Order: sequence, then structure tokens, then C-alpha cells
Amino acid sequence: MKKITLKVKGMHCQSCATLIEDALEDLGVKGKVDSKKETAVIVFDEKKVSEEKIKKTIIKEGYNVE
Repeated sequence: MKKITLKVKGMHCQSCATLIEDALEDLGVKGKVDSKKETAVIVFDEKKVSEEKIKKTIIKEGYNVE
């Protein structure tokens, strides 16, 4: 399992964070998203999903990833 922390821009409230967490869950990824800190701490199996796929999923939801 790999753990990464991403900077996520464009979140305005906890609903934004929940939207991202739900999208990550659909990938089989565990994420703790904090809208106030603009971070996403994500734990995932590199054999099942790539970091790039995770970033693309967040971007697809309408947020910027740094």
C-alpha cells in the first residue's frame, strides 16, 4: 500500500471533500479529504490503481491537483 498527500484546489466546503472521497472510493481507494487544508491523503494499492489515475479522477470531478 502506498500513501500520498495531494494538494487539491477549488474545494469550498465539506461537500466538495465528500464528492472527491466518493469518487476515490469508486476506484477502490481510501481517501481523507480536508477542504480547509486543501489536501487529500490517499492510501491505495499501486498494483490496482496508479497515482495518475487518482489525479485524473479528482480533476474529472472539477478540482485542480498539485
